[in-house]
Amino acid sequence: MTENIKPVRRRRRRKKASSIEEVRTLLADLLPDLIQSATHSYEAFCATEEPEDAKGFAAHHAACKAALSHVELLTKLVRWAQNTQSDTVVSLSEDEEIAGLLAGARAALKGLET
Repeated sequence: MTENIKPVRRRRRRKKASSIEEVRTLLADLLPDLIQSATHSYEAFCATEEPEDAKGFAAHHAACKAALSHVELLTKLVRWAQNTQSDTVVSLSEDEEIAGLLAGARAALKGLET
């Protein structure tokens, strides 16, 4: 009984960052591509048909929320990575953040309608 066992592909380890600034630089280069990939995956998932049963709909809705949270976290990391000490941080209230997210979602929906 011969089995075709494929060797395990291992990822090359990157050099460990020696400073927080080096981490910022690495993330600033890496994260935009990851955000784009996550956004494309989210769009593809949302384009699928929603389940009609309540359990399936709830699972689909939860998956969409998780994907949006993922994109939001990546966006916050980009902001952190690109932040320098001379930058000022604008603090928004939770209501302002939600209003901004809703405005962005509405604009995206309008873009899909046209």
